[in-house]
Amino acid sequence: MGHFEFNNTSYVTSARSLNNGTADESYSSACFYNDTTATRAARVVVYCVIILISALGNSMTIMVVWRNKTMRRTFHCFIVNLAATDLNITLVYMPRVIVIWLRGTDWLVEGIFGSVLCKVVPYLHGVSILVSILTLLTLAIDRFFAIVFPLKLELFTVKSSKLVIAFIWVLAMAVRFPYFLSLKVVFHTSRSEFSCDANMKRTFKNSNAREIYYTFLLVAFYALPFVLILASYTVIVITLRRYKTPSDKEIAKLVQRRRGKASKKVIYMLLTVTAAFVFCWLTYFTGQIVFDPLPCNLRFWRLFLAHSNSALNPCLYAVFNEKFRKGYKRLLRSCCR
Repeated sequence: MGHFEFNNTSYVTSARSLNNGTADESYSSACFYNDTTATRAARVVVYCVIILISALGNSMTIMVVWRNKTMRRTFHCFIVNLAATDLNITLVYMPRVIVIWLRGTDWLVEGIFGSVLCKVVPYLHGVSILVSILTLLTLAIDRFFAIVFPLKLELFTVKSSKLVIAFIWVLAMAVRFPYFLSLKVVFHTSRSEFSCDANMKRTFKNSNAREIYYTFLLVAFYALPFVLILASYTVIVITLRRYKTPSDKEIAKLVQRRRGKASKKVIYMLLTVTAAFVFCWLTYFTGQIVFDPLPCNLRFWRLFLAHSNSALNPCLYAVFNEKFRKGYKRLLRSCCR
């Protein structure tokens, strides 16, 4: 959540030249003062499209699984969790981003309610990102055991998958709690406006707090999970290519049934969903670590690429999974009627 990070000492010449030369103008606020009306309108329209597609697509994903009893399996439970995180990002955080394109970092809600929103909105965004990553990792591990070790007991049942999902959310909330503590509504007298800032140096009285925290996130919750995901799918693809049916008929049936639940289409879908997540969020993660503050010319594209992933996922489910595709069609037909 580096785009909310505010460093009181991070001033630049371009920022100082704005607002009649006020000396304490932040770099992040300066990014939006010179935007034309056309630029702001284009950004808002793009985000409205993303919100519409994501809200509709992910809501339908959850409804399809809810209505179809045959889809209430481990795999679909985790897909529903991904859809829930995308909905959370879409409905809770993206409206705030639209305000940023229109008004800059000006925090419009004052009082206790404004302070609560300042804590909750960015925090839930960060939590949802971690939940998505951990869910993708869990899916990869689940498919790994189903294909590589088909004679073993299933790693997750429907009941245990729900417990795993609950654990993922609790873990993500705990990991992002330092960020929650650092969020605070700050009033800037020079430009007479409020902003929602996350200053870890101020909160934890440590000049290296931000670097330590985001380096930890990068290694433990970005880099390591995706290394494990890559390793899992590499072994899965190799195993599927070398697949041989055991001579024993009973064992062969068991292997076929277990591997049937993790068919090649499912693997390709998960690979594509994971690759799309990496592509869309890579700039976001990189900017979080490398820049403090973030350069103006990267701010829009960093968020646009990341948030477009929420709208892209339901489209990928429809392309690769026939049950989702048919379920979407039934829901749309019922809505039209």
